[in-house]
Amino acid sequence: MEEWRREAYRLHARSRNYLARLEESRWIIREALKHMNHPYVAFSCGKDSSTLAHLVLEERPDVPLRFLSSGETRIVHNVDEIISWFRARGAIVEEILVDRVWSEEWQDATWDEERKAGRGDLEKLNAGDYDGVFMGLRAQESNRRKMSLYQNQTPGLPAFCYKYKAGRREGMIRCCPLARWQVEDVGAYLLTHGIPVLRQYELHGLEARTTARLTGDAVRQNILSDIKRDNPEGWRKLLKRFPEFSHFV
Repeated sequence: MEEWRREAYRLHARSRNYLARLEESRWIIREALKHMNHPYVAFSCGKDSSTLAHLVLEERPDVPLRFLSSGETRIVHNVDEIISWFRARGAIVEEILVDRVWSEEWQDATWDEERKAGRGDLEKLNAGDYDGVFMGLRAQESNRRKMSLYQNQTPGLPAFCYKYKAGRREGMIRCCPLARWQVEDVGAYLLTHGIPVLRQYELHGLEARTTARLTGDAVRQNILSDIKRDNPEGWRKLLKRFPEFSHFV
């Protein structure tokens, strides 16, 4: 990350707006925990989930960070660096691996088939007796996300907390303490606490979007070119598995 960005985040960390959002998020987490017996953090190693994880663990160090990974995850991102950082500080990181890339039963599947099959995998994070989930969603990311955050709030719960009324998550509380945060707030927090970030952010800034698997959006945003440049061995392995990737680079 360029030094001018770091300096900008250092300055922002002292701003009134940042300190107000930080205090609001800490209050939301404290109050939400009063309504949860067994919560978890939806963890992706991305900038927002790392910020949220650190905030939640400050209040309750035993809340697990549940990480959904895929067969290509460690080719796409340096997630082990972030996971190791949190584990070294006592965090419980639970990895749920769903491998449709290298597993034998999926060897004949195309990337498109593998990608479509994974659309419901996020539900695997909820497996267990969890009654609450902290998610690093921010309204700034998209209008659709903004609508979800502001419209789905349950009276009697802290801001940006919603109790699901139906489906497999019925009764579970979704809490999104970073809803009002901007990218510069996230940058200020990460820098202040020395939290490592994924290589994609170092290359493209914190405005970059990251996922733990090769989604359609990630490919359209040229992540394959980054893999080819920064991880040639991983690129060759991916290209052998999915020859169709040659059309995107």
